[in-house]
Amino acid sequence: MKKIGFVIGSMSHGGAERVISILSNLLSQKYCITIITFKESPSFYPLNKSVLLKSCKIKDMDRLKGPIGSIRLNYKIARNITSIVKEEKIDLLIGFITSSNVMSIIAARLNRIPCIICERNNPKKEYLSFFWRMSRMLFYPLANVLTVQTVAVKEYYLAKKLNSNILVLKNPISPELSQLVDHTPNRKNIILSVGRLDTNKNQKSIIEAFSNLKDPSWSLLLIGDGGMKKELEAMISRMGQTERIQIISGVKDIHNYYNKAKIFVFASNSEGFPNALLEAMHFGLACISTDCDYGPRELIENMRNGILISTNELDELTKSTIELSGNQQLIASLGNNAQRESEKYKAENVISEWEKTINKLLN
Repeated sequence: MKKIGFVIGSMSHGGAERVISILSNLLSQKYCITIITFKESPSFYPLNKSVLLKSCKIKDMDRLKGPIGSIRLNYKIARNITSIVKEEKIDLLIGFITSSNVMSIIAARLNRIPCIICERNNPKKEYLSFFWRMSRMLFYPLANVLTVQTVAVKEYYLAKKLNSNILVLKNPISPELSQLVDHTPNRKNIILSVGRLDTNKNQKSIIEAFSNLKDPSWSLLLIGDGGMKKELEAMISRMGQTERIQIISGVKDIHNYYNKAKIFVFASNSEGFPNALLEAMHFGLACISTDCDYGPRELIENMRNGILISTNELDELTKSTIELSGNQQLIASLGNNAQRESEKYKAENVISEWEKTINKLLN
């Protein structure tokens, strides 16, 4: 079996880490998989027993600051990754996120093996230091393949000439999550939103829009945690909506909420790729989403399998929320079409595209 190495800072809670865990578990049926992290820590997401987790054991990442400190730190990381690649006899490296991508390219070049790099963020909203902007311009053209999540991001990076071989490889839906979809759910009048509680996810607008929905049978659940939690709770209290709006943090059984709600609202100002929106569609919820960069418009065809609204347009969000909540037939139609659209993102469909790309490089 050929050996593949994934490279990332850590396997903590996060979207990129979740995708790596899904890909690693699925690919481990055909390849020997090693996940290489900068820091030594356990994986937040479950990994198959055959998946090897190895660390560069960098303990002074937070202490090395400034240009000289950054150079020393990244030299140590690149050296340690290179050593692990040699030790494990890895045949191909896959990096996730900018710093890991650069380190993967360096280690792959030194070991004379192919390298795939993966960009996950919204390129228009990245806040990279000068060091990483220059490193990306210097090293990204040396990768065999640059993968992105949407066609729009591909076009953006092609214009920037970061790499000439850019592929769109979709995010897989967790197989474990797919198995928990209840196809005959007893749905309630619940509007659901899932995401980090911050200004970009724009839960304030969701709360304001919902507060204009006068039907007392509906409630709003905000699932997530973040720096704005107390501010949002105070806002809910101030508006007298504590009995209708609830914030729930630390949720591990997210499928219970997807199976129970009827409507999903996604109000982000920007995205790399909206995993929560895709999951909600997979569970058959009728979705209202901002048409932000990037992702929603590649998932939703307006009024067929969801509703797209402009970003930061409270009136549009309010109108769509009120009208959809009052139309059970439309809720069912959008939800059914959304579920069908999401099938292409099921893990077994996505993994075949990854295997094609990997095998082409290995052969």
